[in-house]
Amino acid sequence: MKSKFFKSISFKLVLLVTIVILALLSSSFLFNSQIDKLKKQIDNIYFGNFVPLITLDIVLKNYQTIIKCKKLTKAKCDITAEKTVIIKNWDSYYQSYKTKEERKIVNDVNSSIKTSFKIDKIAAYEVIIKQINFLKEHEVDVAYKQRREFLIDYSNMKDYLFYNLIAIIIFCFAIITFIIYEIIKKDNQLTILNKKYKIESITDSMTKLYNRKYFDTIFDNLPFISNANNWKSAFIMVDIDFFKQYNDTYGHDLGDETLKSVAKELKNYFNKEYEYVFRLGGEEFGIVLFDTNEDILIECLEDINKKIVDLGIEHKGSKVLDVVSISTGAVLYQPYSYISANKLYKIADEKLYKSKQNGRNQFSL
Repeated sequence: MKSKFFKSISFKLVLLVTIVILALLSSSFLFNSQIDKLKKQIDNIYFGNFVPLITLDIVLKNYQTIIKCKKLTKAKCDITAEKTVIIKNWDSYYQSYKTKEERKIVNDVNSSIKTSFKIDKIAAYEVIIKQINFLKEHEVDVAYKQRREFLIDYSNMKDYLFYNLIAIIIFCFAIITFIIYEIIKKDNQLTILNKKYKIESITDSMTKLYNRKYFDTIFDNLPFISNANNWKSAFIMVDIDFFKQYNDTYGHDLGDETLKSVAKELKNYFNKEYEYVFRLGGEEFGIVLFDTNEDILIECLEDINKKIVDLGIEHKGSKVLDVVSISTGAVLYQPYSYISANKLYKIADEKLYKSKQNGRNQFSL
């Protein structure tokens, strides 16, 4: 039961929808995760470079204020406030993340700052200003390098997203194509099987003519179709002359071959639209012609008798000819005459019997 469900079209369609949804979700997740990664990089650039520059600027300005005070005032300047701000901002900068190379530079500056307040001279503070300016330039250089690395990462990320999305789309397309192919294949198989079943259900297996079952469907509707279209229609019954004697003389295998030959000739002759040839059973055939008239019908009856004889199939057991021949009985239906299909069949059968009684190898209309 489970295996049937997994092979069903319903399961394949559900799978198709599921794959599409999962593909969209995975694409969204991939995109969001990379955007979050990008955001972190931007934050690192901002807080890792812009904020330190502000901190160093504050330190620098307060040192400049101290120097200005000392140059303008001969008296001793009160640098307590500036010192507090410098120490606070410097400690913040000093404790932030630094590479090994940066840490060496920062440690030297840190020692100079601590010493500068002990010396408390303009020269010491001016040295610090030079070092702070150097640090600022260094931070700018680092920011430039990080920005360049960020742009490379950003470009790589775009490519990564693009190629992953392309891969997901190709994968989904492949799966969807495969499922659609399987559905179409299954549908085609069903169509072929249905067509084959339909053909087989209405076809005689030996002669490949329409069978008795399909004859009943067509023939029963002959009066209605003829009335609806205002057509004259004909029904012809065909019987192979002395066929029992043929089987007794040549055997049933050759008898089957003869049935096939006669059937093929009838089918080739009555091959137009609205012309149907049936095997009614044994050596008996039926022909239904829609939209015809008496002249055409007589011509057809004469032709098919001659064509069967012209096949030249030897028949030593025949009392008519030394080759296979046929007898036919036909009836022409007039539209709105309201004769039933059963009555038409009976009339054609009587005409066939008349042809046999009159010596066979002929027709009666």
